[in-house]
This record gives sequence, structure tokens and C-alpha cells, in this order.
Amino acid sequence: MSKILVLAGGSVKGAYQTGVVRAVFEAGFRPDAIYGISAGSMNASYLVNDFGRSVLEDGGYLDYNQTAIDLCNFWINNINTPDSLALRRGTYDLGMSAIRRNFEGLLDTTPLREILHNNIQMRNLNASPVGLKVGAVDIINGNIVYADPTYEHFLDYVMASSAIPILMPVVNIGGLKKMAYLDGGMRDVAPIKKAITDGADEIVCIACHTRNIDGGYFPYGNLLALVDRVMDIAVNECLNADLDWAEFRNECLPEDGSEAQSGILKGQKRIKLKIIRPQKPLNIDIQGFDQDDIKQMILVGYQQGREEMVGY
Repeated sequence: MSKILVLAGGSVKGAYQTGVVRAVFEAGFRPDAIYGISAGSMNASYLVNDFGRSVLEDGGYLDYNQTAIDLCNFWINNINTPDSLALRRGTYDLGMSAIRRNFEGLLDTTPLREILHNNIQMRNLNASPVGLKVGAVDIINGNIVYADPTYEHFLDYVMASSAIPILMPVVNIGGLKKMAYLDGGMRDVAPIKKAITDGADEIVCIACHTRNIDGGYFPYGNLLALVDRVMDIAVNECLNADLDWAEFRNECLPEDGSEAQSGILKGQKRIKLKIIRPQKPLNIDIQGFDQDDIKQMILVGYQQGREEMVGY
């Protein structure tokens, strides 16, 4: 039996996801692997890193509940202002990059890379009994790649998985120009199909977006806000497609859990599937959030997660 926790993308909304993870673990769900995209890749990496550290330092005992609490605190302490993730590039630098044709994003993501390298260690990831896969898009051929800790320069893939196009610079894996990657959410916001293909028979998927985009006003004259909004729209559409596909697949398979005897799903069986996503839009200003905003999103996620996991 393979249980996979799927953590969808969501940028700063990933704070909500951490609260849900806490509730999911408290309800007793114990994944064999965690798959993540974008913010979900960061959360997945932190969790698996902590499990590996426990194996190496705590005699192998995995305290899932405490690890989830630590993940929430990690956000509160490390990802609590826009500058903790990225710094705005100056107008002069942007202008020169356009002239020289070496555009590296509207934001400098050095702070995010420092957070990643200060908190995730390859020795821990490789020691973890819980598997890990993160998705990033190869912008040269357009394919999505699911990397695991056996990949060389794995942390570059985690960084790339979170690199929002235009806002953030392209990530060159291992510094190689021909290995150019960006946000996995361009192709697969919730890697639920990959989890099923890899043999999952039970999936808990935590998304960070409601089915419908909030229709309220936003400052579309602000370039950063506009790029974020455009990505939100694209991500929302892709996410709905990912989740609808998984639910429709289940509906097309025998209710008794037996294998389909014909058709394109021949030989496949239903999986146990739980999808948790916000009931209301998580409105947060990516240019002006603070620690209280992060705490509130974590709380919202935790409360909803507890409600969703009752009787699971």
C-alpha cells in the first residue's frame, strides 16, 4: 500500500498548507512519500528533511505531529515578510538587464535560496524513510521533471520548482545554461497524476487555491501585482484540471475496488482520495504581508484541516 501526500503550489499561500498538514498528521495519516510543486516543494522538502534528521539523530523515531508543528513555526520565523523571500531589483538594474538581454527576474531570490540551504540538508533527505519528489519545468523543451534526492544538485530543482516566471530568475541546475528550469506549476500544480502513475492507492492532496478566483479589485497597474494575478489565474485553471481529472478517474472505475476490465483505464483501480482546498480565497498581498498574515493563514488551514479529516 502506497500513501502519498500531495502538496500543490501556492506561493505565500503555502502557509495555509502547513496548517492543513498539521491537521492531516494529527488525524493519523502517515505518507510513504510526499510530492510537491512550488511552495509545496518547499514544504515537502522541509518535512522529509526533518524525518531524515530524526533517523540520523533520534534513533529513527518519527514524530509526525511535532514535525508538522515545526513546519508551521518555520514559516512564522523565516517567511514572514516579502523581503524574507526576495528583494526587488532596482529600476536601473532592470533597465540594464533588458539592454544586455540577461533578464534575471523582477526579484532577487537570494533570501529564498539562503533559507533553503540553511534548513535543508542532503544527508537528511537521503536518510529519510519517507520519499520525496518535486516538480520543475525545463523551459527549453517545456517538459516537467520530477526530481528526487538522488538527483545531482537536487536543491536547485527545489529552488526552480518555486521560481515564479518573470518575477523570479530562471534556475540553472548545477549552474549549467542548458539546464534552465522554472516553476513546476506551469505544467502541474498538484502532482496528483504523477502520484497515481507511481502507484499510490491512497492520496491526501492539499491545495492552496479555491475553485474560483476572487473577483475583487487588485492594482493591475502594479507590475508585480499583475504578474502574480496572471499566474494565479493560470495556476487556478491548471489546479482545477488536475483535481477534476483525479476525481473523474475514480468515478470511471468500479465502485467495489476491483480493476477495470476494459477501456483506457483497464487494469486500474480506484484510489482513496482526499482533497483539501480553501473554502474562501486566501487574500494576501505578496508585496506587503507580515508575520500576523502568515499566522492567520496557518490557523485557517489548521482549522479547516481538522474539520476535513474528521472520521477519515
